[in-house]
Amino acid sequence: MTDPRTNDGRNRELLDRAVGLHNEGRVREAIALYRKLHEDDPSNFDAVHLMGVAALHLGELALAARLVEAAIALRPDAAEAHNNLGSVRSAAGDREAALQPYLAAIHHRPAYPEAFGNLGNVLLELGREDEARACFDEATRLTPGCVQGASGTGRLRYRAHDLAGAQEALEHGLACNPASAELLLNLSLVVVERGLPDQALPLLDRLPGAGQDNPVAADLRHLAVARMQPDPLERDRLYHGGLIDQAEALARADLARTNTVDHHNFLLKCYLASPRHDARAYFDESRAWASEYAGESALPDPASFPNDRDPERRLRVGLVGDYIDGMIGRQALYPFFRQYDRSRIELTCYNFGGGGDVLPSLVDRYRGVHGIGDAAFFEQVRADRIDIMLDINGRLRTPNFFDAMLRQPAPVQVNWFNLTATVGARAYNYLVADDYCVPPGDRHLYVEKVFNMPNGTISAWDMGPPPAVPPPPIERNGHPTFSCFGDFFKVNGEVIEAWARLLHRAGRSKLYLKSANLRLRAERERVAAAFARLGIDGERLILEGPSPYEAMKRLYAQVDVAIDTFPYSSGSTSINALWQGVPVVAVGGDEWRSRNTASILVGAGLHDYIARDVDDYIERAVALAEDVDHLRRQRRDLAAFLLETPQWQTGRFAVEFEARLRAIWRDWLDGAR
Repeated sequence: MTDPRTNDGRNRELLDRAVGLHNEGRVREAIALYRKLHEDDPSNFDAVHLMGVAALHLGELALAARLVEAAIALRPDAAEAHNNLGSVRSAAGDREAALQPYLAAIHHRPAYPEAFGNLGNVLLELGREDEARACFDEATRLTPGCVQGASGTGRLRYRAHDLAGAQEALEHGLACNPASAELLLNLSLVVVERGLPDQALPLLDRLPGAGQDNPVAADLRHLAVARMQPDPLERDRLYHGGLIDQAEALARADLARTNTVDHHNFLLKCYLASPRHDARAYFDESRAWASEYAGESALPDPASFPNDRDPERRLRVGLVGDYIDGMIGRQALYPFFRQYDRSRIELTCYNFGGGGDVLPSLVDRYRGVHGIGDAAFFEQVRADRIDIMLDINGRLRTPNFFDAMLRQPAPVQVNWFNLTATVGARAYNYLVADDYCVPPGDRHLYVEKVFNMPNGTISAWDMGPPPAVPPPPIERNGHPTFSCFGDFFKVNGEVIEAWARLLHRAGRSKLYLKSANLRLRAERERVAAAFARLGIDGERLILEGPSPYEAMKRLYAQVDVAIDTFPYSSGSTSINALWQGVPVVAVGGDEWRSRNTASILVGAGLHDYIARDVDDYIERAVALAEDVDHLRRQRRDLAAFLLETPQWQTGRFAVEFEARLRAIWRDWLDGAR
């Protein structure tokens, strides 16, 4: 707020006192003095105007509008009054009506950064983003570091899921205005969403009274603290941090105390993540447990199921899972739901996750089964006369209905989508895979009969139109940035050693890691220490926790080359990197867990990104980072190219997946007779 003066000495003294009270937050006392000024001189512009501003601060918007409009009538060229009238109308929710006074303020004072910033905010709320951006740019041009310009630019970029850009703009503004509550609050939200919740707390502490009287600050503090909480179980903390041997030791101790499905499933998760165990060891462990505890001797006789044996009738297919409405489900399952032939398949969705407001319209029958228990789930599937049950969770994802599935509620149970390893229990009859991940020579490691998809992919993705992505960051940084945004349980000691070797080979390169465990400061410090022991300075690491999906995709703008984990490779993480035009280098291994990314690359014809071994992996990553022309072309063309490959042909996949389900049904009928 400005500090206006009048020519009359007495009135000027009174106005000084009123403004001082107003600036101290003693708004009602200030109003009493403004009112006295107005009574003494009804034409006193400052008294009327500042009474209106005070009414705005008290939330008395109708009164504020009348007073500021009266002030404008007294001085039509007062830019500040027009600006405040825009703020009153904006506060009242009438954003269209706020545009005119902001424009009038700029007309009367062309070099008015606050008015440009306020106009930009209203335009942003109205969805006129290009015009808003121009206003924020002009505010910043007029006053570099302007609060309104920096805050508006930060908000604009945040709404576009550009967290890196938002943080850059807000930090620049805050360097010029270190006490700005608006910038502190906005930056706190951005760092929380970048996966660095602990960095929000010092920002919130800089607010007056640490923001205790500010409900927005209180909500942000609560959010940051909630995201800083570690996993409640020590075994989970170790597992999610990639400390698999220690997690496995706790899993065995848990099993020794109580042999439950949960404890054994966790042990199998450790087997899959550990370089010490191979596919044979996983198979043997899963079979040993199932033979003793899965009740295989009590499985129903195929003849006991009352399902119609007609091989060509409309199949009743069930699908059970808890992440159907998650990012992966919306992009890889929803396309199938929208395109399957309803005259040939009746699809029932058994969902115990989110999406209950959307899924019922996408399938023939919807069952919300969260919390109903295994017995009720079993009876529901039997009552629905399901022919083929698709378990997209696999046995290792919890919570699930694994106990019920072990009793086989449907005549045909299929392991599909999430777990390409064997379930290990004979209640599961079939696995749908691709012939790269599970070639014929590996089928002895499966209890299930393997049906490979003819198009070489177990799912197909619909991610919308190809994204517009910026040039590779090496062009502006002068050094390559490698990344892995995947789960850290796949990051074992051998992977960290390989990444350290890569950073040594690639000179000034950096490594950008995003994972759930890295939301914790202690985990970031532990990982940084592991790299330090291998000669990699912390300045060469970018360590962050998870971000919302749309924001995470935008963060690939800071990545030149993605590097996969081994022996447990990524799936959706690699797909997202490729979709953003970022090459992915992977080690092609000798078992399914090592072939996830490689199978995607093979399907896309990107064979040059598949390494023979770790040495070759490092060489290929370095070569890619040095080939800026190739990186530039991939940023421009890769997503459009992928649309023509099997992994993105959702209509073709739907037809071929239906054919696989029909082939599985016929195969079961042949064996059930």
